[in-house]
Amino acid sequence: MSSRRKFIENIAVSSIGVSILGNPTRLFASPIKEYDGSMLRVAIMGLGSYGNRVAEAMLDCKKAKLVGVISGTPSKITDWQAKYGIPKKNCYNYDNFDAIKSNDDIDAVYVITPNGLHCEQTIRVAKAGKHVICEKPMGINAEEGQRMVDACKAANVKLLIGYRMHFEPKTVHVIQMRKDGEFGQPKFFQGQSGFVIGDPTQWRLNKELAGGGAMMDIGIYSINGARYVRVKTLFG
Repeated sequence: MSSRRKFIENIAVSSIGVSILGNPTRLFASPIKEYDGSMLRVAIMGLGSYGNRVAEAMLDCKKAKLVGVISGTPSKITDWQAKYGIPKKNCYNYDNFDAIKSNDDIDAVYVITPNGLHCEQTIRVAKAGKHVICEKPMGINAEEGQRMVDACKAANVKLLIGYRMHFEPKTVHVIQMRKDGEFGQPKFFQGQSGFVIGDPTQWRLNKELAGGGAMMDIGIYSINGARYVRVKTLFG
């Protein structure tokens, strides 16, 4: 996945650039200049396979740095401390991570846990006064998503959803083509996506943790593809 697309293009909007999401064509309109601003200090919550990939990608990131971890597995915390040089004071579990509120080393928490946990964990992080990067899907329904937005607004922190396609050059180009009328009015869209799920005991096959089936996981790529081109029969 090209190091999580260079860790979402080096946290393309960081914790301070969320305001440009309304105009994604700006992101790749000109060559990206070498970044010389402040570093976003991130704690990763959820040290599973995807969390590991994000951590590896962050090693080359110029806008964000891994400085802390949150996990319910002590052995994983120990391994990450050794591998990434994370100090003990920046390590938390799911019971005590509210204490990050008093930790000035951490600016943001990247929530990479099962879908069904995103909402409540995001709200807890926001109440602790830290910015939130949350993996997709944002929540398991619109009500959860709104609660997450409201909590972050109330705490005056940023909320970024880890959906990289908004920043992909080809996606941005297709959106611009649609805006320029190059497609006419699309009437039909076919989106196909999938992967071999592997371990039958994993959380994706646990309804409570996954919050739904394939649509809540990889199916959102097809849904957003249809939204990008404004298929009239689906979205009016």
